[in-house]
Amino acid sequence: MRLQISLSLSLILATTSVARNCGNTQEPIELIEQAIRFNSHNRQTAGQSGGASIGRPNHESSKTSTPRTQEVNLYMHNIYINETAAGAYISEEDLTKQWRVMNENYASTGISFVLKNITHTQNKSWALAIRNGTTELKMKQTLRMGGYEDLNLYFRVLGRGFFGDFAPNSEGFWQDGCDILHTTIPGGPQVNYNEGKTATHETGHWLGLLHPFSGGCRGGDYIDDTPAEETASYGCPVGKDTCRGDMFPGLDPIHNFMDYAYE
Repeated sequence: MRLQISLSLSLILATTSVARNCGNTQEPIELIEQAIRFNSHNRQTAGQSGGASIGRPNHESSKTSTPRTQEVNLYMHNIYINETAAGAYISEEDLTKQWRVMNENYASTGISFVLKNITHTQNKSWALAIRNGTTELKMKQTLRMGGYEDLNLYFRVLGRGFFGDFAPNSEGFWQDGCDILHTTIPGGPQVNYNEGKTATHETGHWLGLLHPFSGGCRGGDYIDDTPAEETASYGCPVGKDTCRGDMFPGLDPIHNFMDYAYE
């Protein structure tokens, strides 16, 4: 079964600080079960050459894994109110920078993104469409490109979260992709979240990654070489260590793209 994810980033603006809240606050049980199955398989494989245990990174086994590459077709859509930065307009040059950042961030994984097209659409109702509404569905039915295996990113004022495994031309199929807050592009005005890594984070979910704190100290993201983390990281909490003891070596992975710390 192919599980695809369409997720959004929302930023909570407070009087003194800005914090990241991903639209993916509750991962579907199907995705968690799949992650556990992958983890179990990897542990069995690693066990034949030394083994790995909960919370204890096994970097040696990851070094000997089979290299692979995967290209993902990418379509980027900017939906804006008017042709100003305040109106959520993003130039083609800046969207191209975002694409390059994503490829840089995923370079070590063997995954790369092939930019197939960039679209610009001036439509206030689409840019401000509420989550799960008919207006948003109409927007994506109009703009979405490629097949189910292709990634569509929507840069606009608001976003939404969506999970599922859907038949072609179903509502879930059209919703598939990632919504990204327009101010988080490289060089954008969102302080502390303007290096383009928001798109990296949400694309990670689309590819099946969980937050490193998702399952707490004994679960995390169900990837053995991610240090255990009990709670999300905000700001720049150097030295944060929420999972302690011999079973959980290492500090919290605050630099992991799937955490919430400042970029």
